[in-house]
Amino acid sequence: MSYNINPFLERRSEKTTSDQEFALVFSPKILEKLPSGVFGGGVHIFRSAPGGGKTTLLRAFTPSVLKSFWAAKGSQDLKESFPLFVSRGVIDERSGPQLLGVMITCASGYADLPPGASTARDGSFRALLDCRVILRTIRSLSSYLGINGTESLDSITLEYPTNAHDFQSIPAVGSAGELAEWAEGREKKIYAQLDDFAGSASNNLPASHQFESINWLESVKFRWNGKLVAENRLLMIDDLHRLRRRQRELLVDELTVQRPGFPIWLAMRTLVLGDALLSQGARIGRDITDSSLEKMWGDAQGFRQFLPFAQNVLDRRMKRQLTVTGAFSQSLREQLAPEEIAAIQDRAIAVFRDTIGNHKGNIRYSEWIARAEVRSAETSFEMLLELFVTRILIVRDASNPQMAFDMALSPDEIDAKDTSSLRGAAEIQLREEADLPYFYGLERLCVMSTFNIEELLSMAAALYDGIVERQILRKPDAVLSPAEQEKIVCKVATNRLDSVPKMHTEGTRAKSLLSSIGGYCRKKTFLPNAPYAPGVTGVRLSNSEMEQLQSDKTLGEQGKVLRRVLSECVAENLLVLKHSSASSSREEGSIFYLNRALCAKFGLPLQMGGWQDVKCLDLIGWMERGWKPEKERLI
Repeated sequence: MSYNINPFLERRSEKTTSDQEFALVFSPKILEKLPSGVFGGGVHIFRSAPGGGKTTLLRAFTPSVLKSFWAAKGSQDLKESFPLFVSRGVIDERSGPQLLGVMITCASGYADLPPGASTARDGSFRALLDCRVILRTIRSLSSYLGINGTESLDSITLEYPTNAHDFQSIPAVGSAGELAEWAEGREKKIYAQLDDFAGSASNNLPASHQFESINWLESVKFRWNGKLVAENRLLMIDDLHRLRRRQRELLVDELTVQRPGFPIWLAMRTLVLGDALLSQGARIGRDITDSSLEKMWGDAQGFRQFLPFAQNVLDRRMKRQLTVTGAFSQSLREQLAPEEIAAIQDRAIAVFRDTIGNHKGNIRYSEWIARAEVRSAETSFEMLLELFVTRILIVRDASNPQMAFDMALSPDEIDAKDTSSLRGAAEIQLREEADLPYFYGLERLCVMSTFNIEELLSMAAALYDGIVERQILRKPDAVLSPAEQEKIVCKVATNRLDSVPKMHTEGTRAKSLLSSIGGYCRKKTFLPNAPYAPGVTGVRLSNSEMEQLQSDKTLGEQGKVLRRVLSECVAENLLVLKHSSASSSREEGSIFYLNRALCAKFGLPLQMGGWQDVKCLDLIGWMERGWKPEKERLI
């Protein structure tokens, strides 16, 4: 078995990973979150940003991987995975895989077809997809049965229902080998005519009037050695976003209308701002299900379920190396040591005293300040939090025009006003003004991944290098301190932002917009009275502003550019789009939160909730020229 130098650098869906290795590092926790109906008939769409786990999920249901799960069913590493596949009816403990998973990708080939929305061109797209579904089905069937070679395919006979004559393109041949030969020849003919530079080539392309391979896969029966095999099927089509928009809409529309009796999974990157997929009259839940992998983890209980999933992913990776012993989390110190707190204590107290200096003679705050001074003699994380909570409360109260000056506030009122959001604001202010580490520990590492496994692995890879470096330098242990963890993940976050211009179509504008949102959120977050505790990490466009954004008339060309930039940022997991409900004082709208790793780059809190209303014209200006803080008005 091979062991990687840095096991977190290899992505689970990479085809260079063997099926056995893939099975060992696959985390089964995602299976627990799959909606119950996705193994039933119909069309099921899975969306996520790149690295969200779509391809990994699909590959887990291919025959060769399922056979690897079954072959290693007694392994300690698969004690969690195997029972979940059995409970879903995908694997039988005695006889092995019970599902024929057919996986194809839209990553190449389809864009070579002539663009446009004509019957001939749509027919060519259908014909090419039919060929690939048939070829991949036969290859998957070979893997499912454990046979090799073209001659062996002839041992698989095909039986058709009485309505097989309804197939206008797919021939009703008797063996899998013969059908594979037909599909290969038809695919070659399509590409041969695409390579013909004659203007009439596209008119002579093979065409189909419907996606016949779907009806074929649902109705055909496979018989091997006289026995019916692979009666349960699952078609998985990956990288749907790589199709042209017309092709994508055609595929989803026609598949939905056909109402297949077996499950079809479509995986694609998140598309926003007008990229609708539902066919006319189709209803979510009955004809089609649409699942966002990020939203699976983002509901009320989602993070508590994502945390063990992420830890499972990291620990399975950790087992694939021989350098560091123990679980991944054991190499990340979760708490500040007393000496680390003592190192910043004097600075934190000085900041506190400087802020409340003007209020020391005010009887109203005398008991609050006296309690803070007594507590400041301690050396603890709780003392630092209470100090800055008190500071925020004093500033808030002093800015209240209705306050009374003739009565001292009781220290008990501090405890009554002390909330989790206020403590979050105090902690991020301690980081900003006293250098108290904030971005450390497994839980915050998982939050910074924004429910994206590739981002989690990227940060884990950098942390792993730091762990190994400590070991090489013969430091007392291979455990990273909170300060070391923060330095590493903030560098990864900075590199993430710096790579945007190279990695994205509208990268330069996207980086300018993201940097501007980060700067704007910082200004709102680090106000002394923390009015938006724990802080602001996103901006909101009201429905009125969103209507302007989606209209080509109101904002002109700049509006189109902004729409592309926002769409790309959401699709690439740089911004997280959330719906905002209406209230008595505002209309509903859409919130664009910063990716949680970018919050580390800008020194912002990791909690979601704080946002500020902006206008499209604000975002256009930030995108083109960057954000600059308004000059303070002199009084």
